[in-house]
This record gives sequence, C-alpha cells and structure tokens, in this order.
Amino acid sequence: MPAGTLHVTGPGQLLTAEFFEPCDFIHFHVLSGYLRDRQNAAGVEPTKATSNPNDLIIRDPLADLLGRTLVEDNNTSDECYVDSVGQTLVMHIARMELSPPTTNVLPKWRLKRVQDYVEAHSDKALTLADLAAVAGLSRMYFAGQFRAATGLRPHDYLLHQRIERAKSILLGTDMGLAEVALTVGFQAQSHFSTVFKRLTGQSPARWRLVVRSERQIPAAPVSREEPGRPQSATCSPSWSGV
Repeated sequence: MPAGTLHVTGPGQLLTAEFFEPCDFIHFHVLSGYLRDRQNAAGVEPTKATSNPNDLIIRDPLADLLGRTLVEDNNTSDECYVDSVGQTLVMHIARMELSPPTTNVLPKWRLKRVQDYVEAHSDKALTLADLAAVAGLSRMYFAGQFRAATGLRPHDYLLHQRIERAKSILLGTDMGLAEVALTVGFQAQSHFSTVFKRLTGQSPARWRLVVRSERQIPAAPVSREEPGRPQSATCSPSWSGV
C-alpha cells in the first residue's frame, strides 16, 4: 500500500499484515455506529460501502497529510490532536461517495499453479510475494483475485493447507509434534499448536488421540528388548501440547 492509503475493516474482522520494508502506520479504533452517527450529522445518505465498511481500501491525499502531521511532528502523544485527526478522518470517510470495490476472480489456470506450488513447497516459509510471482501478478492484484476465487486470503489458505497436511501425518504416523510442525512449514511447535487449535478446536495431540480412537486406528507397536539381545534405541512419540 502506498502512502496515504486508508484500510477500513468492520467490527471483529481479523486484520493481518506483511511488511517488506520499514514504514509508518497508524491504527484508529472507532466505536461501532460512530461512522453512521457522523453520516447522520452531515446529512449524508450512507452507501453500501460506507454503511458497513469491511476491507474498504482508499487512496486519499487528506489521509496522507493528516497521518504525516502525527508521525513527522511527533504529535501522537497529544491526545486532543489525535482525537481531532481521528474525527476528521471518520467524517471525511462518511462524506465520501463510494461504490463497493469489484475484484476480478483469479483465473483457474493461475489458481491451479498456485495450489500446486503450495502443495509442493508446503514445508517452506512461503510469502505473498512467492505466490504472486507463481501467479504472474503483483502482490496487490494477486491477493484480491485469490480471495475472490477462494474466499480466503493467501495467508489463511496456506495455514489451512498446512493443517490439512498435518492431520494426515498425525493419523498416519507417530511423528512427534515438533517434527510435524517443521514438516508442514511452521517454524515452531507452539505456533503450529496455536493455529491447529484455532482451526480445529483441539490441540494436535488431543485431535490425534480422539480421531484415532473414533476410527479405531491402532498406535504403532512399541519395540521391546529381548533378553540377551541389544536393541537400537527408540523414542516414544511426543505428546506435548495437550
């Protein structure tokens, strides 16, 4: 996003960002209904895009100017000035005549290239730039078209694919959780467990135990030493994270 970009999300909407270079950005948290109140006060009829904004992206010179006065002049500690800037921005958005943005759907052949690439490189730390390059589009165009085609942001799609692959490994092997995490592209077991529980409602270890029990999948046999015959060392499965 270039300087002066406003990104408006609705209540409860998860916001994720990927930074490729140092930048300044400002978050304004606006009470629910405040935008509608400002529209009523200004006598403006709300459009579909401004009555319930969600993922509304606007390039605006006034937003750029107001943001710079906060960042460059170190006015962020002046609460009265910050409130004034926030109110001005909300009123500015309220008075805009906006139409809902339209985004082209990512063509099926580009989508398949991306999906095949993700499947072949699921153990790698893939970025938005990597996937956009595979699709042959800029990051901005790719992200919008991919979401229009799948209903998911590229990052969310990656997480879902990693978790689905992790499920297969958890059911088919006794691989430890830390190794599963690395195998499907997570850098740490803790992050893997957090995402897994968020998407499935259970920790990886608990999910493995419950699903195996429901499907009556036996655990891998445990090797036992016979008297007088040395055996190679074995490691029990890691069940941390329950």
